[in-house]
Amino acid sequence: MLSTGGITQQFSIPEFVDMSLFTTEFLRHAGEHLRILDSEQPDINFFPTGYLRFAKTEEEVETMRSAWKVQIERGAKVQLLSKDELAEMYPYMNVDDVLLASLGVENEGTIDTWQLLSAIREKNITLGVQYVKGEVEGFQFERQRASSEVHAFGDDATADENKLRAQRLSGVLVRPQMNDATARPIRAHLIVNAAGPWAGNVAKMAGIGKGSGLLAVPVPVQPRKRDVFVVYAPDVPVDLPFLVDSTTGVYCRQSDCGHTFLVGRTPSKEEDAKRNHESLEVDYDDFYQNIWPVLTDRVPGFQTAKIKNAWSGYQDVNTFDDAPIIGEHPLYTNLHMMCGFG
Repeated sequence: MLSTGGITQQFSIPEFVDMSLFTTEFLRHAGEHLRILDSEQPDINFFPTGYLRFAKTEEEVETMRSAWKVQIERGAKVQLLSKDELAEMYPYMNVDDVLLASLGVENEGTIDTWQLLSAIREKNITLGVQYVKGEVEGFQFERQRASSEVHAFGDDATADENKLRAQRLSGVLVRPQMNDATARPIRAHLIVNAAGPWAGNVAKMAGIGKGSGLLAVPVPVQPRKRDVFVVYAPDVPVDLPFLVDSTTGVYCRQSDCGHTFLVGRTPSKEEDAKRNHESLEVDYDDFYQNIWPVLTDRVPGFQTAKIKNAWSGYQDVNTFDDAPIIGEHPLYTNLHMMCGFG
């Protein structure tokens, strides 16, 4: 699984801070939690670099201070830094345009997402979880209660809505990864839609976003293409934190303990809506035109950086408000959403 694998508590919403703190506690002890019997503990390479964000206008300063208050109230270890403090801490960094910065001093950093996913999978198998490789093609439905339909409503749409309320999802239709295989039912009492970038499409298979009433509202999760570049920058110090430039969307993190870094950019919502997300061809022009100039301006050592590798992948983006969608559907109460974390 290709991912930048970062974790931070620098949010303005209390629940996001709480979830991140809980996750970090798990990650710090992942080797103990995911160890199988007497085997060696898995190593997910948790690297506590901390996130460093910048405020460059008075409005951004107020936003950063407001978010910082939420973070420390929830128990996050985040420090606000003045321009002088930032320059003293990172003398190789250009901070002329910075009015205020926030740095995570504990519980923030990066992990090896492939090692984490593999360790979770192996642990689950030992606990009796069965993995099925296949493609979801639909859902099965059944009545929640035995009762005759009475159309004592103002219109047919209301009657149809009442009929749907008497249904529940009883299983998933899955086509195994085999030649000439057909979809097979897998019965389930509880179903979790954790399909990532394709969570919105999976929800449509249950009629969500295609009907009326409670089924009229879709799950607003769409696949959004993101490019990640692996660069070698021998002139950049190894104590560089996870940089996030909120103005441009550019970010940078260490790939290992050497001088290799993962860099990318999260476009604005307006730009993202106009982008072509169908092709996964890496856009190298985006690096040279939009990412590299920001990095070299902030850390001049990136002027000698060279691209070693790059990849494109999808994020599961909630196009409504960029927040994760967690919990049961109001109509199909045994269908839980766990998506939109991009």
